[in-house]
Amino acid sequence: MKVTDINLDQLLYTEPVKSEPYDSSEEEGGFFKKVFSKKKEPEVPFFNTRIEEFGRDEIYNDLMEGYDAYYIQGAPFETMVVLTSCYLILPGREIFPLYDVEKFALKNEYAGDRKYEQYAIDRKGIPYDPTYVSEFEGEEGFELERFNVLLQITDENHLLYEYVLKMEVPDRRDFRNRLNERLAVGGGAIDNSEEDAIEGLFVDDSDTW
Repeated sequence: MKVTDINLDQLLYTEPVKSEPYDSSEEEGGFFKKVFSKKKEPEVPFFNTRIEEFGRDEIYNDLMEGYDAYYIQGAPFETMVVLTSCYLILPGREIFPLYDVEKFALKNEYAGDRKYEQYAIDRKGIPYDPTYVSEFEGEEGFELERFNVLLQITDENHLLYEYVLKMEVPDRRDFRNRLNERLAVGGGAIDNSEEDAIEGLFVDDSDTW
């Protein structure tokens, strides 16, 4: 479903960067141990680097000017998908600049990856229920996975990016239309989306391009 009031601070939340704990043995090891020891730099989450790259204030202001947000009621917040005038935002995962998009497509995941396919067919049109228990063993994770749709983006350097989105079928066409509207401002992008995926149907497989 589309939501119009989201917590922007939660949307742009960045994980604290954890530094390595102090190692007293380095003090005891003397000068040469300090010089030749390799201190491991803390790993900075990719989402943090994106916030820094584009600027938190700039992204925040862009959000304040308006956005389209898609969310499955009851699902984790980080599964939300947000479009601003300039960015595609996947909380905690990615901020992709729309001005870099040369072409895109909404598709089904590759056949070998969608073990949830029959489950999704059987429960099509039924709202997400995190408490639902399937009669078949091993299907516990399919309740959320059945909403998977693959977004492929090719940027201006012809690099391909793939993101698995959790999105209800009725939202997919609107998301596609809103994305095309934003891309049109910058001259447009090629839309290779597959109608089967937009409609929540499945084909044998999908090829990248």
